[in-house]
Amino acid sequence: MTDIEAAIREAFEHTEYDLGSVAVNRRQVRVPVIEEGADPDALRAVIEEALGADALATVTVTTERIAGEDTVGTVVSFRYRG
Repeated sequence: MTDIEAAIREAFEHTEYDLGSVAVNRRQVRVPVIEEGADPDALRAVIEEALGADALATVTVTTERIAGEDTVGTVVSFRYRG
């Protein structure tokens, strides 16, 4: 588990959101939230608190199937400045 993944998981432990498998590929991070229609601003705020607002670039929030399952959730993707 990367430091980024650990920081995100820890930040979400204190929220109402459940996470799927956080993926980190170089500086691209994908955070699947097992809740369709989750508030994008709230999700971004949790991640910014965990990593710092200056650490995020090109944030995208989408609704999609999580891990090819029937579960539809909200996915936050962003580039990490490190």
